[in-house]
Amino acid sequence: AILFFQDEDIVQPESILAAAKKAGLSSDKSQELLKMSTSPEIKNRLRETTDEVLKFGAFGLPSFVIQIDGQPQLFFGSDRIELLGNVLGEKWLGPVPTSSKL
Repeated sequence: AILFFQDEDIVQPESILAAAKKAGLSSDKSQELLKMSTSPEIKNRLRETTDEVLKFGAFGLPSFVIQIDGQPQLFFGSDRIELLGNVLGEKWLGPVPTSSKL
């Protein structure tokens, strides 16, 4: 179950830890990652990364910036991953490749 379908506040530590548990992370690892997420180092890195991708015109997630003939090209949205793979010369088999019928 996805937490926002359960009308839970997804920014509360309890909700984050519940999602991590459902994703298969151990309690110790989840606690460690949650603690890291509030550290000044991680917050600064997020700011820097956000500022960098905004220069390319990103406006949401997921966003991918790749170099094509020396020029940055922005791909936005999970529905563009197949196109991104095509540009990179890779075949996109979907989010769960082992279940692909191709």
